[in-house]
Formats: sequence, C-alpha cells, structure tokens
Amino acid sequence: MVTLQNQPIIKTPSLGGILQKETKAVVVQKGWRKAFLSYLRRSMIVVLNILLNHHIIFRIVGFANKHLKIIESVFLAYPANDNYALAYVYPSRLSKVQWNPWPVGLLWQNGKLAIMFVISASNNDFRKEENIGNLRHVAGRMEWYRQTLHVKRKTFAGILPGVLFGRRIIRDTHEADTTVKAIELAIRRVRVEEKLSVDAPIIVLGGRGFIGRKVFANLPAENLYCVDTANGCEWPAHLHGHKTLLVNITDNGALDEYVPKLWSGIVVLNEVYPEPKSATIQRLKQLGCVCYHIQGVEGRAFPSFPHAYHGAIPCCSARSCGGMKVSLQELV
Repeated sequence: MVTLQNQPIIKTPSLGGILQKETKAVVVQKGWRKAFLSYLRRSMIVVLNILLNHHIIFRIVGFANKHLKIIESVFLAYPANDNYALAYVYPSRLSKVQWNPWPVGLLWQNGKLAIMFVISASNNDFRKEENIGNLRHVAGRMEWYRQTLHVKRKTFAGILPGVLFGRRIIRDTHEADTTVKAIELAIRRVRVEEKLSVDAPIIVLGGRGFIGRKVFANLPAENLYCVDTANGCEWPAHLHGHKTLLVNITDNGALDEYVPKLWSGIVVLNEVYPEPKSATIQRLKQLGCVCYHIQGVEGRAFPSFPHAYHGAIPCCSARSCGGMKVSLQELV
C-alpha cells in the first residue's frame, strides 16, 4: 500500500482558473491593440493635417472636384464624450479644435465621398448663449470648405443642425431629411423582422425635437404617439401589454428613464448615438423587450470610426439616394 503522508501536495489549476487567466490575457491583448490603433489613427491625422490642412491644398482639391464631382459634401462631427474626442486628437489639442473644424477622414457612400471634420465642443457648449459667436464661426468655416471644395452640401452631427437652424445661422438641413428617410427604412425592416402588424402602435420618443417632428409627420397618424416631456407629451400608459414599436430619437441616455415604463412585447428601435449601454440592454432583456440599433447608412469611413459604426456611416453624414441602405444591429 502506498501512503501519501510525506508526499508533496501538487495543486493543479482548475479549468475555471485557466479560463480566467486566458480571458484576462485576451482583454489585455485587446486593450493594447485598441490603444495602438488609437495612437496610429491620431498620429496619421496629425501628419496629414501638417501636410494637407492648408488653404492652397483645399483650393487645388476643389478645382479638381469641380470637374470630377467625386466629393459630394463636407460633414462636421463632435464627440459624444471625452473618449470619442481622444480617438481623433491628442489631449493637448482638444482646446485648439473646440471651435475650429479639424479634417480627420473620408466617408464613402454610394459612389460619392464626403470629407469629415471634427470639433471638440459638446452639446452643453452649443446651448450656452455666450457661444453664439463660436457657432457662427464653425458654420462659417464649414461653408468656406463647402464653397472652396465645390461640394453640394455641408452637414452637421447630433443636435448641431437644430441649434444652428434655430439660431438662424443656417437655412438648409439636409441631414434631417436623410435621417428621417433612414429611420423610415429601419422601421419597415423592423416591422418585417418582428412581424409587427400594420396597425401596431408606434411611440416616438423625442417626437417634438428637431428630427422628431419630421419623423412624426411622415408616419401614419393612426396609433402614433409622441412622447416628449419637455413639450408636454406624456407616456401612453394605456398601451401597456400591446406589442408596440418604440422609436428613440431623443438625447443620449433618455431611454434609461423610460425603461421602467416598458413591458414584454415592446420593440425598441434606437437611432441615438452611441448605442444603449450594456446595463440598459440587460434591463431590456430582462423585461422581454427586443432592441435594434440604427448603426447608420451603409458606407465606409477612412480611417474607421472608433466606436459603434460597423460598415456604416452616420445618418446625418449620408446623402439621400435611391441605393441608400440602413445598417441595423440587433442588441436584444
């Protein structure tokens, strides 16, 4: 008989421990890869700006585009948060590009190009009265790029079109029409995917906003409900239990406030950038809801966007055309 009293105890790692270590290694590897790609993107943008961000270069490109007509628009974006801002510029440059459009890439959609610019100002900055002069400066710079490059349109991201239009700084809102069309295409697809009847109720969250008004006006009036607490449009509680489509086009994070009012059978279509947080998605899943996110219009970005967009470009940057397709992501 063999005794183990004096034998050393050899501990073998559990499968869970091995998997945990492997998972940590993968996370670290992805973290390093993400950091490297971010550094590479920012470095490339800095170098290109040093070489190409000059009036004479834009005039040369504009002269060529006047005949070739390959560049169709200029687009101005701004960050949803600091992480998005740092995807394109280094921290030391954030203040310099707060109100000065910084060219960062190209967007390709249905055979046409758009040049993308960014500023580091935020929604709160746009709403402040003391920044009206800065808003005029930004719009003026984008108009200069539009005219110099001989392109048809200039477009703006997020709440900027509504703010600029409301202050009578701009008159045209091309991005609103394109976004409305993209939402309509997405609603049709979700209806088919989820087998929603034609008369299924639709709740438009943010239906009195700049984009919301246009979306609301283009949908069938029957069983259509607007929810916008800022304008006195309350939640239609009588729909509880009915299979309903909820279209979210309000500010980022507003969906969280309405999750407690939802029920199993609600189909959420989110147009707000970025997509809902993982905690929000988990709450929707627990309630038995389905959630789709409009990633954008099918197209390509060079360099690629740091988050959220996969094989798509923002709806507000796209051009409305016959071949336009919407990219949808099923989150729940």
